[in-house]
Amino acid sequence: MRFAFPWIFLLLSQVTGIASAAEPLHRSVFARNGWTPGDWILVKSPRWPHRGTWLQEDTHIRNATPVDATTQELHGSRAGETYTSMVLEKTFASSVVITAKLSFDNRMAPLIVLAPELGQDDKGHPEYREHIEIVFWDKGVNIWHHRYAAGTPSWKLAAYSRFRLESKTSYVVEVTYTRDERGKMLAVRVNGHDFGYRDDALPDVFHVGLTGCEGINRFYDLTVEKWASAPSP
Repeated sequence: MRFAFPWIFLLLSQVTGIASAAEPLHRSVFARNGWTPGDWILVKSPRWPHRGTWLQEDTHIRNATPVDATTQELHGSRAGETYTSMVLEKTFASSVVITAKLSFDNRMAPLIVLAPELGQDDKGHPEYREHIEIVFWDKGVNIWHHRYAAGTPSWKLAAYSRFRLESKTSYVVEVTYTRDERGKMLAVRVNGHDFGYRDDALPDVFHVGLTGCEGINRFYDLTVEKWASAPSP
């Protein structure tokens, strides 16, 4: 059973304090010469043949997009050409908080990714199988659970929250994954908005990653820290 708790993360921060997330497990600052690409694996979507490319700017990276596409095409018929994604080579098997600074130039859609395993396409390139996408866009946050069976990808909306996020505005986002005797939960915080949901279908072990798609998305940094205590709700 899935259900959203808009109050969970706020209550958690009041009880334990957001500063309880400590012990950095990984940090990348995506400024020029500020990160190690070898820590990351470039991963394509099984939905499109496009592999994607990150463009390095002085203070951030952004996904390459077709310069001749209209805004409508970037969100629709040519969305596959905007897709660039990577995950950390290491995996995580405990409760963690993921913090990233990101922005989008139009409507959508920078993502945080949790991927329990990777596959390969017919050319041997790393490709997503099951994975979770936490999507930030102008109407709030969507969380999609992607699956892969018999060579066919599918996806369903697991949770969402609706509020306004502005284009060309940098946001610090927090995604907290927790697992304890009561089950597994994801909680999201961005721009003063908090929500979460429980779902035992969330993975036990996973890569953490970033995806830019459906327009120009910018990523400034990403940190993974051990979460010091599990949520009480």
